Amino acid sequence: MPQSLSSAAPSPQLVEILDASRRVVAVLPVAEAARQKLRHRIVVVLLFDDNGRLTLRRRPEAASGRPGRWDVPVRGPVLAGEAVHDAATRWLLAELGLHAERLRPVLDLPALPENNNEYLHVFSLTRPEPPLVGGQDREAGDYRFSAEELGCLLRDFRELVSPRFLLLAEAINLKGLWRRRP
Repeated sequence: MPQSLSSAAPSPQLVEILDASRRVVAVLPVAEAARQKLRHRIVVVLLFDDNGRLTLRRRPEAASGRPGRWDVPVRGPVLAGEAVHDAATRWLLAELGLHAERLRPVLDLPALPENNNEYLHVFSLTRPEPPLVGGQDREAGDYRFSAEELGCLLRDFRELVSPRFLLLAEAINLKGLWRRRP
């Protein structure tokens, strides 16, 4: 007896595997691309509040790879056939339930071995947020870092930050993003 479509296992999310010239050479499940460290695209959204504070999220202790470290709250693969901006919008909605208004591209980082061969497409979003006690959402593990706090974290407590965020912070001057946007 054939299985109904509703009981079939969900198909894996597929990503485009890219060569050094960013041409698509294959399409594979995201887990396989990550496992083999094949070049593929990832989006990252830096979320700022009205006061220029950057939201970071502490990775859950149960997370595989670097649990308990601070990282961006919105990050995910660009699916096969998907535009980079659409992926950023999709991940922002999926991770934080936010619709992207004024999502701004910041920079693209090349696929490097130290970044698991992921092309990082970085966006930023500034949105007004209700005030949190001490700038922290204890349930989600989120904290809004001021420029001074982030500088201290990156300078004195690097072991508490994910390698991906360290790479990102070193690649761009985050202080330039701290200024309040109109």
